[in-house]
Amino acid sequence: MAGLSGKPRHKASTWRQVAAPLAGDRSLRGLAALKRLKPEQREALQRRLEVREYRRAELIYQPGQEARSLYVVLAGVARLSIPSPNGRRVLLNLLPAGEIFGHSALVEGGHPHVFEAAAYTDVRAGRIGADDFLEVLAGERAREVGELISFVTERWITLVIRLARFLAQDLRARVASSLIEAARGFGVQDARGYVLSLRITQDALADLSAGSLRKVNAVLRRFEAEGLIGKEEGRIVLRQLGTLEELVLAS
Repeated sequence: MAGLSGKPRHKASTWRQVAAPLAGDRSLRGLAALKRLKPEQREALQRRLEVREYRRAELIYQPGQEARSLYVVLAGVARLSIPSPNGRRVLLNLLPAGEIFGHSALVEGGHPHVFEAAAYTDVRAGRIGADDFLEVLAGERAREVGELISFVTERWITLVIRLARFLAQDLRARVASSLIEAARGFGVQDARGYVLSLRITQDALADLSAGSLRKVNAVLRRFEAEGLIGKEEGRIVLRQLGTLEELVLAS
């Protein structure tokens, strides 16, 4: 059986077919968050789940790992976080029993995990492949529904990544990220660099970068002094897009 990274394990897998996810109910009916599913969907989900127990603080998956499966918290509490450059982890959410996570797996063609998932308390978690999950929910229309969910999920993940990165970046990197995104959406490339066709005010950049106007203006002046950006006819020109991208990656 494949491990979390999708590579075959040489030793017996720690995953096993779930027999009784909860000591009391013995079915997914005991998980409040899954009551939105039809009884037959819960039963099908339970049949396909594989289960594993994690000790407190043990990793379930890491950012960047290939996402092929979704996970259900069967007992205990899991946590989602994102590592920051200083080595700390920014806690994003605590997931009680019944919550589903690992939604990157729903993007067609594969997509890496965005967050770090770990056990906040001792956790029992069920794992199900993305294709099996879609079949449970949509039956014969799984492929069609999967394409739609992938379309929506991919765009949602893009926004989530942006917000998550902001939590781990300093203001300089956040301003650079905002300028890069503006260039991708509204930039026209010529000999000068990327000229923003949309007039973006400093107030708007401050809002995009989650910083005060005074501090964002100071960063913009520094970028201009370093030759990374310029202004022509009231429009921002990104003269060194590659350098700005390196700055963001370094953060």
